[in-house]
Amino acid sequence: MHSAATRLGSTACTLSVLALLAAGDAAAGDAAAGGAYVADQACASCHRDLWDSYQEVGMARSFFRPSPATAIEDFSGDGFFHRPSQRHYAMRLEGERYVFHRHQLDDAGRPIHRLEQGVDWVLGSGNHARTYLYRTPGGELYQLPIAWYAQEGRWGMAPGYDLPDHEGIGRRVRRECMFCHNAYPEPSPGGDGYADPHVYPQELPQGTGCQRCHGPGAAHLAAALDPGAPPGLLRATIVNPGRLSRQRQRDVCYGCHLQPAVALPGVRRFGRGDYSFRPGDDLADYQVHVDVVESHGAREERFEINHHPYRLEQSRCFVASGGALGCLTCHDPHRKVPPQERAAHFRAACLTCHASDACTRHPTAESAPATADDCVACHMPKRRPRDVVHVVMTDHRIRRTPGGPELLAMLPEYEPAIVDVRFYQPERAPAGKLGQLYLAATVVRAGGTTTDRLAALLAELHPRALDPYLDLARGLLHQQRFDDAVRVLSDLLERAPEHPRILEWLGTARAGQNRLEEAEALYRRALVHAPERPELHFNLGWQLLIRDRPAAAGRAFERAVALRPNMTNAWFHLGNARAAEGRLEPAVEAYLRALALDPRHARGYLALARVLTALERRQEAERYLRHGLDLVPRPQAIRRALAELAASSADAAGPEDGSR
Repeated sequence: MHSAATRLGSTACTLSVLALLAAGDAAAGDAAAGGAYVADQACASCHRDLWDSYQEVGMARSFFRPSPATAIEDFSGDGFFHRPSQRHYAMRLEGERYVFHRHQLDDAGRPIHRLEQGVDWVLGSGNHARTYLYRTPGGELYQLPIAWYAQEGRWGMAPGYDLPDHEGIGRRVRRECMFCHNAYPEPSPGGDGYADPHVYPQELPQGTGCQRCHGPGAAHLAAALDPGAPPGLLRATIVNPGRLSRQRQRDVCYGCHLQPAVALPGVRRFGRGDYSFRPGDDLADYQVHVDVVESHGAREERFEINHHPYRLEQSRCFVASGGALGCLTCHDPHRKVPPQERAAHFRAACLTCHASDACTRHPTAESAPATADDCVACHMPKRRPRDVVHVVMTDHRIRRTPGGPELLAMLPEYEPAIVDVRFYQPERAPAGKLGQLYLAATVVRAGGTTTDRLAALLAELHPRALDPYLDLARGLLHQQRFDDAVRVLSDLLERAPEHPRILEWLGTARAGQNRLEEAEALYRRALVHAPERPELHFNLGWQLLIRDRPAAAGRAFERAVALRPNMTNAWFHLGNARAAEGRLEPAVEAYLRALALDPRHARGYLALARVLTALERRQEAERYLRHGLDLVPRPQAIRRALAELAASSADAAGPEDGSR
């Protein structure tokens, strides 16, 4: 019989949960594979201590709305100059909003190509770094090119952007990114399959919540609220990772923390939705992890930011334990260990296997007394990952001898040269020809040229899922093998007659064959089913423009940039369409927007200069051409345009007085 205090506590929990549900709080969404989610805040009603403790853990703060209350950044400076791309960057706090600013300077020191973009979401707890995202009217998320590096207390280029020619504000955030950086979102009308658009609802969960590791909570909540629920139902309706087998425990963590090679991520099992994994599932039935062989450096030398299990499994401790050593040996996912307790906390984990109760290494100049009896400081030192070079992380490969200062030395951003791809865990990967199919699809999906191998395996195996056939079709389109692409896509269209992606790509293949009317018809057919896809409006506009229908083309391009305002080529061709109509001032506006988005867009400078010259604005034309001359990769055409502009300006001025 329960005590009165227990009954009162249970009633309070029930009322609190019901209030949350009645309020309609945004819940983590149900993915394609099924399972009912609730608002993560509902968990706090019964598990308050765990909830409060977890809010201090980085995962709970992995994704959130920006606000002055959560700001850790320094907004007081003027920003910074990125020399490789010749761009000035700043993030400013304007009222309640974070606003990203970027500009360049022309040869007279005047600002040019100004760009501003509000921030909609912050990605990253700030323990190491924060990056910044914005949402387009079409529902896509994009990353901004700068980051706040908390360890160094400064702004810098985000990972992958420290280059002369980077993606600017055009790096799309795909579902496979959000899979790990946040709780699952509410279901999208677009779905979460391989070919579905990467769009998100206006509101998203804020942080990696309870159900990301414990599974959907609706049945568990219903059992908690049901006084007649049979014994054991409460426990049976939720996943406790601590009670799973060792492998399934690891799978919960490895789903996000195992990435053998950031340069070549593995693929989902064909037919699996991005949000279909549930804690307790076999991760190998969801994700096929691959590893790479590089032209320089051994596998054991690679260290990347998402290498926690990858490096741990290279440790003698892990191997000798038979897999008993795992994430939960040292980490309580619900608690952030205070800094002053960390040495003792992790040392206690080591001493569950190691009998020695004192450090045997005498302090030296290289080993300060402060590291005495701090196992992690020597055997799991902090190190700079080669893919995120402005942070330092704990290297989870437990080593016998400490590393030196070279582990923390600054690194350049690194582009690996991959010479081979193999399964990370062959014993859990698909076997035989099916395994070869997954490897071929992985390479093609990353831009490789193994399309013929992929085609041969598909012809032999005939898998039911569309995913690998779409990989093949996209690879053929990238290689401009339009006849082959038409054959593949026509077969797919028989299986899925109204599939927008198949219709779109078949239209692109037909356009490549110069069968433009068929291409237009396919794009229009796809738009019936997917009117919010900016690529379709862009492709339709392009077909209309090259067939001398600039007014209709302009409307299509306008729709494309309304959905995706950062679409550089849509702005550029919108300028072309307006210029073809004789609408020169609106054409200038479109060209300027294209160049603000991509200051290295050579055709944009040339087209803008032509229109400005036609408007008798020669000085402006010269200004933009001179600016582009120093930026574009191949400036020969701009150099010729400058010479022609100078000659035409001299002709327009007439002969000098002395020659009359």
